[in-house]
Amino acid sequence: MKNGRLMALDVGTKRIGIATCDATRLIATPRAILNRHSNISDLAKIKEFAEENEVVGIVIGLPIDYADTCKIIKNFAENLEKILEKKIPIILFDESLSSFEAKEIHASPLSRKKNKFVDDIAAAIILEHFLQSDN
Repeated sequence: MKNGRLMALDVGTKRIGIATCDATRLIATPRAILNRHSNISDLAKIKEFAEENEVVGIVIGLPIDYADTCKIIKNFAENLEKILEKKIPIILFDESLSSFEAKEIHASPLSRKKNKFVDDIAAAIILEHFLQSDN
């Protein structure tokens, strides 16, 4: 994958967490939580976000311990690849424990937020793990 900003997605049935890193790939930052409406609408918003942020690659969290969810996310990734016309590479990456870690971070008195959702934090954790791996 070429140098530049990456985006990570934590895909759920109700929300999609979005995170990006800086172009040097040192810092992953939670960016947005997208409330799910329809695959077509959700994919279009992700495409727009990727283009606006000059993303060169997308990392999608894959819960390898859950076979049914894996199928859904793999299908989502295939549809995203089509709408992006294969211009931005997509990598499926093990997201084990990212939601748990996000809830732990969110529970910290130092990082409490007004909303109760942690999907964007989970996406940032997925991206951090990816950046720390040998990818």
